[in-house]
Amino acid sequence: MVIRHEDLVGTFEQKKALVSQFNLMDDTFFSVVMEHNDAAEYLLTQLLGKPVKIIENKTQYSIRNAESHSIVLDALVEDEEHNLYDVEVQVGDKKNHERRIRYYRTAIDWSYLEKGKDYSELPEVYMIFISDFDPFEMNEVHYEIVQYIKGTQREYDNGVHIHYFNTSVKNETFLSKLLQYLAHSDPENDSFGTLSQQVKYHKIQSGGVGDMCKAVEEYAKEYAKEMKEKGKIEGKIEGKIEGKIEGKIETVKNMLKDGLSIEKALKYADIDRSTYDKYAG
Repeated sequence: MVIRHEDLVGTFEQKKALVSQFNLMDDTFFSVVMEHNDAAEYLLTQLLGKPVKIIENKTQYSIRNAESHSIVLDALVEDEEHNLYDVEVQVGDKKNHERRIRYYRTAIDWSYLEKGKDYSELPEVYMIFISDFDPFEMNEVHYEIVQYIKGTQREYDNGVHIHYFNTSVKNETFLSKLLQYLAHSDPENDSFGTLSQQVKYHKIQSGGVGDMCKAVEEYAKEYAKEMKEKGKIEGKIEGKIEGKIEGKIETVKNMLKDGLSIEKALKYADIDRSTYDKYAG
């Protein structure tokens, strides 16, 4: 989708035309709609088949870790029983979704324990992954991941509940129809309660369309900032690597002056011949 600045700041009709192209599988539109507790409660209740009453709701929630990868969660909510729900939408199969969920869950636990809580106080966590592809290619709309102790039917319960949903598989169930609604998000479709109401508000009504355009602008600014920071970090890493190589080059040169063979000097400096030839000048 091509997003032009003039559409974001143009007439209402221009903004409305732009927003009409989004659906709930776009993380920006998804996050804007999920900011509303009524819509988030409706979606979680229907997906999990249990009532969910939200007391805290964070969208595009950033968990930053200076020593490893930082992550941004599409929606992280807490219910009145203090269970946590991480809901992610994914367009396009980028593989390794199992390990992505593993990392996200670890980051959530790490962030929660930073508050000084004991392991026993870790909440139940629901990891909900909604994709436009069938992640396990078993022609199911919903996959629930359950762990068992090997050789038994006894469940291993560590408080983590993993659910995969997808819009790729279609059947006549209500769940499948709900997922198809996420993929298309027709504002004239009123079949999905408060979720439909919020989609209609953000696609048709002036206030909602304006909120969506602001969110797209903010996303663009944050993305540009992130890419700039990433460039700085990569530059620093590259500089450190080159600095180490230069140090090894000097070591090899000094050993050669002392009469060591090139083979021994390279071995002692722990550098290969092609790298030495490239940087030795």
